Amino acid sequence: MSSRWTQFQGPARQRAVSVLDDAIDRFGRAGYSEAERLSPLQARLRSPGGRSPVRLRMSQEGKILGGNYALEISTDDPVLPRTRGLSARGKGLVRMRGVRFRAKRHDAAGRQLAERLGSDAHLAERLGLVHFERIRVDPDGRAVIRHMGGSVVWVLFPPLVRQIPLIPEQVKATLAALDAFAAASG
Repeated sequence: MSSRWTQFQGPARQRAVSVLDDAIDRFGRAGYSEAERLSPLQARLRSPGGRSPVRLRMSQEGKILGGNYALEISTDDPVLPRTRGLSARGKGLVRMRGVRFRAKRHDAAGRQLAERLGSDAHLAERLGLVHFERIRVDPDGRAVIRHMGGSVVWVLFPPLVRQIPLIPEQVKATLAALDAFAAASG
């Protein structure tokens, strides 16, 4: 089984590198230029127009029967107070009616930040336009959006490696959501 996985590890990783190149190009069209390639699967982008720098990272999950490389788009610098970290999920089954943030146990500062972010109507409106898989706030205060577009999915049975495109409208929506996180910092 592991040799079969190894056969897909190379092509999936190569596709993830090319997907990141494509994402860098799409962010370039939105006014960002590549400032630094941190690794084959991670880049830091800056905007000459003064917008906040962003980080793009292809994050891998899964191994045995399949998995994915998902595009994570985050603020390059912390924009929120330090906590033990937050996770978030959309509210609503068919149509998103906001976002619920959750703090880790025994984290009073995280609970306060989660309540503040959860009640921020502007942030909820901006996140409602983003096709995200997951949202988190890292302990250092960086907002991270794990996007559905810009991902690579691979499956062993039937064998396939497939890319999910990142469309230009989602680049703009995601950047607006990261700006809303920065504005929510108070």
